[in-house]
Amino acid sequence: MLVLGAVTGWSRSAIGTPTWAAWTIAALAICVGLPFAWAATPLGTRGATHLLLNAYRREGLEAAERQYLSRLAPRRAGLQLFNLALALERAGDQDGAHAVYRRAAECGFPPAMANLAYGLSRRGEEAEAQVWYHRAVEAGYTHEVPRRVDGE
Repeated sequence: MLVLGAVTGWSRSAIGTPTWAAWTIAALAICVGLPFAWAATPLGTRGATHLLLNAYRREGLEAAERQYLSRLAPRRAGLQLFNLALALERAGDQDGAHAVYRRAAECGFPPAMANLAYGLSRRGEEAEAQVWYHRAVEAGYTHEVPRRVDGE
């Protein structure tokens, strides 16, 4: 019901559909296995992150991925995992964020690769950090990537 309501809210606000059409779109999205179709909007992204965060806290990362991200393309799953890692980081769970950044990086999401590299560098794992920085750049990460992060 939560997903149904979120999809209808997205379709009503993003594309201005009448209520009956919004419910039809939501039902079709759920029937064809696209419960995160609404996640393309900022409100949808926050909602998807909230769902993932709750699932992560209840059941762990693997279960949350299996339940919510298994049908998404790897890059889209990486984006959702990246947002989850940011939420965990804001909540003060650095170890959890590090593990989720690693999963998002493994999905091929460049900002997650850079954040993982930064975290590895802060932990003193400089060799692996450099590998992830280079992968981020090769995958299209456009922000400046430091050669070495130490002394912080």
